[in-house]
Amino acid sequence: PWYVDLNKEEFVAFRMLTARLFGPLRQRIPTLVVSILCFLVLGGYGIYEWQSGVTPYPDPVLVVGAFLALIPALILCIYFPWRLKAQAGKQYDRSVQAGMDFCGELVVYPDCIQKESATITASVRLDERTLFIETAEMMVITAIGSPAIVLPARCLTEEMARAVRQAAEQIPPRNRRFIARVKAGGEVVAPPAPKAKPEELWVQTFTYTAEEYTVVLKGLIQQHFWRMSPMLALVAMMGAILFGNADVTKIAENIPLFVVIMLVLVLFNLVLPLRRVKTQAESLSAHDLTMQVRLDTMMIHNKLPKGGENWVLWCDVDHVYEREEFVEIVHNKKASLFIPKRCIPNLNELDAIVKRCRGEQ
Repeated sequence: PWYVDLNKEEFVAFRMLTARLFGPLRQRIPTLVVSILCFLVLGGYGIYEWQSGVTPYPDPVLVVGAFLALIPALILCIYFPWRLKAQAGKQYDRSVQAGMDFCGELVVYPDCIQKESATITASVRLDERTLFIETAEMMVITAIGSPAIVLPARCLTEEMARAVRQAAEQIPPRNRRFIARVKAGGEVVAPPAPKAKPEELWVQTFTYTAEEYTVVLKGLIQQHFWRMSPMLALVAMMGAILFGNADVTKIAENIPLFVVIMLVLVLFNLVLPLRRVKTQAESLSAHDLTMQVRLDTMMIHNKLPKGGENWVLWCDVDHVYEREEFVEIVHNKKASLFIPKRCIPNLNELDAIVKRCRGEQ
């Protein structure tokens, strides 16, 4: 059997890779270009006024504005990478402290790739929803609704890499990202020590109604919008500076342009998605709206209708709220799981389980 492990540095590298390809860092190049362009326009105009004798010295407002224009680039190119690395390292440490084992047996099946550890099994089907990434440092197999399987080059042999690469040929070409050929290290990983499986405490399968799922989707869209709002405001400000009046004495004329750009961003990032929610919910079948939530002493399992399953460690749960129609579990400071209260046989029992698993009693 093949065994693979994942250390802290490799986990952080994986999180940074996905952030560059699909996360907040994917816009770093366009943001850098726009910021530098705004810096040059404002700085150039200030120098032009000074050299042409319009002002006895460079306009301090234009100078300050030029450097303020670099803030979005500094945020995306310096602050975000530092913050993401710190968060990924802390998440790895929390996972290990919670008892999660990153060492597991790798099995390549004709239709899926599976990694089974002493505490959890991750399985990713090889279909059109799956994404395969290969770099010199790792191979990644991931899909929406399923945990990613990360195979560090350190743990791979050429035979293992060929088997995974061959299996990945079943994935559509558009879902494959070949950045570099993996440099197989061939390190022999010892099998993990036997551990007791986490104790299962609560299982419930339920089907959202169209109305309930509409409420869920609206809540998720609004959460996503508010997380993005600072960046949208920066984009609107940069657009107003770039396309507005650079004359510092007429800087107030840019405020209407800022408002217009911001309204356009709100339209495409909030209003239009909210208008489509009801239609999307009504178009889904009962099968698509059915899921299973399973709680054990280590984590929350969420099994999706198309066979995918993801999980959340209890240490990553931030809050649990009892809403009018739902119990909302907020995790990782940015995502929520909604369980309809009508599908919970005993709220007091669930409350006791949550408090036990979160160490509140």
